[in-house]
Amino acid sequence: MKEERVLVEGKEPNKNLYNSDLAPLTGEKKNWTWWAYATIWMGIVHNIVAWEVAAHLMVAGMSFWQAFACVASAYLVAFIAIAFNSYSGSKYGVPFPVLIRASFGTKGAQIPVFIRACLGIFWFGVHMYIGSIAVNVILASSFPAWDSLGNINVLGLGLNEFIAFVITFSLHAVVITHGMERVRKFEAWAGPVIMVIAVGLVFWAANVSGGLGNLVSIPSTISSEDFWPTFFLGMTALLGTVATLILNISDLTRFSRSQKDHIVGQGMGMPTMFILFSLMALLTTAGTMYAFDEPVTNPIYVLAGFENPFIVIVGALSILVSTLSVNVATNGVAVGYDLTNLAPSKLNFRKSGAIALTIGAISAPWLWYEEGGALDLVLGAIGATMAPVLGIMLIDFFIIRKMNYNLASLFRHDGIYGGWNRNGLIAFIVGALAAYSGLIIPSISYLYNYNWFIGVGVAAVTYLALMWSKRTAVTDSKKKDTDSKVI
Repeated sequence: MKEERVLVEGKEPNKNLYNSDLAPLTGEKKNWTWWAYATIWMGIVHNIVAWEVAAHLMVAGMSFWQAFACVASAYLVAFIAIAFNSYSGSKYGVPFPVLIRASFGTKGAQIPVFIRACLGIFWFGVHMYIGSIAVNVILASSFPAWDSLGNINVLGLGLNEFIAFVITFSLHAVVITHGMERVRKFEAWAGPVIMVIAVGLVFWAANVSGGLGNLVSIPSTISSEDFWPTFFLGMTALLGTVATLILNISDLTRFSRSQKDHIVGQGMGMPTMFILFSLMALLTTAGTMYAFDEPVTNPIYVLAGFENPFIVIVGALSILVSTLSVNVATNGVAVGYDLTNLAPSKLNFRKSGAIALTIGAISAPWLWYEEGGALDLVLGAIGATMAPVLGIMLIDFFIIRKMNYNLASLFRHDGIYGGWNRNGLIAFIVGALAAYSGLIIPSISYLYNYNWFIGVGVAAVTYLALMWSKRTAVTDSKKKDTDSKVI
């Protein structure tokens, strides 16, 4: 069946910039309430990667309160960035790969969108692997002979682990290939599930340690000269867990009934729940120091240490649901739109989701994920790559365009955003080089601890300087931007 073509502000969009998944949403299609955003963030925040990053702060020698201060600071910064970057998506009803055309050009935007898609696919595979660990724990607790399958190697995994990964892959496919409405309905109940298990682990930690007071009084073993570099390295790693989502938050806020709905919902769900979840991660990690004489940073392995099979199965199942929830709401949605944007005449949200699933699976994250130091390095690289794009987008919308886009031009190569915006590409390159400078040049390696902040700041200032003289010429008209009609 041929899909309906839409005139955007009275103009027909170019076919290689438009399809129904990328089209501006209006009217009844913008139906997400504040509660929808609160629950979707309840699902997103329950990120096992973020749990492990927070837990590693205590492994690095921070006290409970030092680690908590680092976590709270990181997520406060993330929320501010998300709040600002949410506005344009809600106003115009279009996703990230469409909005970014204003700052990079309709052709130039394909570069950051492609990079974002690759990172999303990469993360998709990582979270599928984490979910498969939970499935493996469930099956091992249910069938005594399950672990013996591990003696058979399949693509670097034991046969038991491989089967668990296939099961996890199939569960993701059921949700992501049924469109955004399936995602919204899934998040409405999946979001709060893991909280029950996390609270239970905190009670367990308090019990094995002799009380919460003992958990929060674990002293710091980190030296004073190492504290601040470790603090900011922890912040950049935590920001790395949400750096891609900060960019594509408009993929979610485009569905908001109003600016108030997504601001209230995200305000309730994002900083509060992220900090609360990380608080429980830190308390549980402190408890493992008492129970096992060493910190255990992955909650799945904490649960696997319980002797009661019922607790292990229910707990691991909850973590599986949580991981599926995070992956679908963040990486699945983003990649669905990003890949669709690269070839809108051939791809749609569901096809792109299936591609992301397949490539994410064959990326084999099990070969590196649990290797020492690899996680922090990868998260730092993600933050350093995505941060410059964020800085450019914020400057472009709030200062250069004065919060007004010409909607029709976002879908036409002959509009005011048509072709390549070299200034955006230059600012991106300069910002990325600055963010990676500490990794490239040994003498200033300490700068890499601050790579996300450097990337955002340098790219923003560079773009502002390059575009400053053009801000009046390219500022769009004040006319109503949401008029469209179906033909």
